[in-house]
Amino acid sequence: ITVPLEYLSYLLEGEDRANIFMINKLFRLFYLKGYLEYLSMILGSKGHLKNVGFRRTWALFFAMALAGHWCGCGFYYVSRKQAEKGVAMTWPEAAGLYSTMSSEEATESNLKIEATLFESYIQSLYWAYITMITTGFGDIVPLTIQETVWCIFSMLVGVFITALTIANLQQLVTSLDASRLRFQREMEIMKKFLRYRLVPAGLQKRIATFFDHQWDVLKGEDEQKFLLELPQSLQQQVTNFMCRDIIASLSILRKANTSLLNALVECTEMNTYSPNDEIVKVGEKIRGAILISRGEAELMKGAMVERKLRRLDRFAEECLFVDKVSLHSVRSKGFSEVLILPSVLFQRVINFQCDEDHIAQMKETSLALAKNGAKANKLFGLSDDLAYIDSFEKHFLPSSKFRKIWDILVLIGLVLYVFYLPISFMHLIENSPFTKTPVLLSLQYVLDAFFIADAVFNFHYFVYFEEGLLVRDKSYIHQKFISSRNCWREIIGMLPLDLLSCFFGGRYLHHFRLVKVVRIPNIVNSFQNIDSMLSELNIDIDLSLYRVIKLNIVMITACHWVGCIWFMMASLSMASGYDGNWRVADENNEFLSVKHSDFAGFAGYLRSVYWALVGMSTVGYGDIIPTNIIETTYATFVILLGGLFLPAIVGGLAAYMGNFNIAGKTFQKKLARVRSYLLRINIGDDVLEKVLRYYNFHWSRQGGIIENEAMDKLPTTLRFSVASHINGSMIESTPF
Repeated sequence: ITVPLEYLSYLLEGEDRANIFMINKLFRLFYLKGYLEYLSMILGSKGHLKNVGFRRTWALFFAMALAGHWCGCGFYYVSRKQAEKGVAMTWPEAAGLYSTMSSEEATESNLKIEATLFESYIQSLYWAYITMITTGFGDIVPLTIQETVWCIFSMLVGVFITALTIANLQQLVTSLDASRLRFQREMEIMKKFLRYRLVPAGLQKRIATFFDHQWDVLKGEDEQKFLLELPQSLQQQVTNFMCRDIIASLSILRKANTSLLNALVECTEMNTYSPNDEIVKVGEKIRGAILISRGEAELMKGAMVERKLRRLDRFAEECLFVDKVSLHSVRSKGFSEVLILPSVLFQRVINFQCDEDHIAQMKETSLALAKNGAKANKLFGLSDDLAYIDSFEKHFLPSSKFRKIWDILVLIGLVLYVFYLPISFMHLIENSPFTKTPVLLSLQYVLDAFFIADAVFNFHYFVYFEEGLLVRDKSYIHQKFISSRNCWREIIGMLPLDLLSCFFGGRYLHHFRLVKVVRIPNIVNSFQNIDSMLSELNIDIDLSLYRVIKLNIVMITACHWVGCIWFMMASLSMASGYDGNWRVADENNEFLSVKHSDFAGFAGYLRSVYWALVGMSTVGYGDIIPTNIIETTYATFVILLGGLFLPAIVGGLAAYMGNFNIAGKTFQKKLARVRSYLLRINIGDDVLEKVLRYYNFHWSRQGGIIENEAMDKLPTTLRFSVASHINGSMIESTPF
């Protein structure tokens, strides 16, 4: 591979054929896959390409770019060889890259090069991508049989890679928020179940808050399902890792061996409690030791807090040895995970693994600690959630109307930025001072002031919930802002760089406005806030329809950005000294009856977006084409990226459209299977009718909800509350 065979051409006196002797270098392409995998691994380890779909998409884009490079260079090479043999017309000659000289004018070659190597390469690459991605503007076409054969080969290669890339992109688009979609579908089913059972609004809100907490912690993953998929040995290791340190924090077990701790871990019960849930009630017999794994709980006597229990704190350790009725209540402050070690199982384990002296010593230690703990309980006063919140601070609570309205305004502001900033690209090269676009820039300055206020509110005033606890401390609010937002991005976005145009000239005003683009990534968090608000307000929106709307917004936004920059390319062409550009050619089109200056210049914008949509959707009418190397270079990248991305979005739209009324479709499929089974076993018509009536009744009343599955998703306390509501009236009516 590394042997310099090209030097043989000098020995053979064939310097013009040196490239042929470099063919051995092509074997290095076999190393390319390994290099790409190594690069993907490095980027993944740094957190840039964690998603497998992103890695595959990146590799496929690289494959398309490389294939386009080879096909484009090959197309030019085939045509040039034909021209050197005297073929009358080839595509580079038709494109003005070279011209054929007469035999009298020719010296060593009969070709006169009219374009630079870079211009020839860009034109070849442009043809390769519009052909391989099936856009086909029609401005460059094969003119000889040899060019036609190469074109067919390139199209077959391109169609294969394009199909793979679009399929992967479609899967990536639909799976980016698959966890969120699955979580929201579960929430939708839970809401239907709660409405069907007429569960009180307060309890419904507690359940919704619990599921929101689960999403914040697990991001839609099912922890129990994950554990069940592991082999028994790994399940034990993961469980031990999660619980053993907490069990070992018990004073009586601090010197316990690993086997004893592992045996006790298998006996523990893990429960999740919502804010204000009672873990232990006054007068209730305590089942065993209570240990806090996560969150915070309060040991209360009446309305007063005697002690706060945080991670690794415990309560009623002595109840592992003696029966006791609680004189206190233990209440979950926020969302808390609590381990309960039942005394019955504890006694069984230690009787099997410990001798009598060791057991007696543990009992003595636990009783002594209980006495000392009772003396050490400190009176904290009223619970924090009863603290007074002034009328001004109430507006900054996450559930306040002001915060909801503010979140909506933030989303509207970011959407306006997304659509207004590209318009700055349209006037980037032109000498367009403030007076040419006063309304547009004035509105953008209002948005700038609004987002400065938003940064101040989020940095200093907007309180938040963390694990069910209301965080009001200013230092924690500051830390939350710094950790959740990119501070440098916020600072750059707030800088009034527009003022520099006073010194450099008004034409640079739009250049300085482009720094506001750093705010656009915040739109992802803004959409998530709106999702949470819709869920909290119990607004029922078909999830598939909601995602169809969002994907349409993404598609329109992409066409808007590409179209605005395409408009700017014409201005850049004029500024670079080119005689023509696509706007001039479009206006001079005898079949076009609209000038770009019509409708206050809006017609030019529409033609730009039209080109973007036609090009990226691979329709490729060919009525608007690049006319110089600047426009061709931009069009090449647009076709490569947009021509693969936009069809993937369309595929994602089709996938989401197929998910409309998925619950009804699932029920119909289930009903068809039941009917087919009953007919196959030749069951009587009267029984068949009764079964079908039952399923129809079940659907009309519950919408296909399986109540047991819905109840199993609730933690113990919420499950008990829902069951009490459903069955409480029947139990109370029982005579005994």
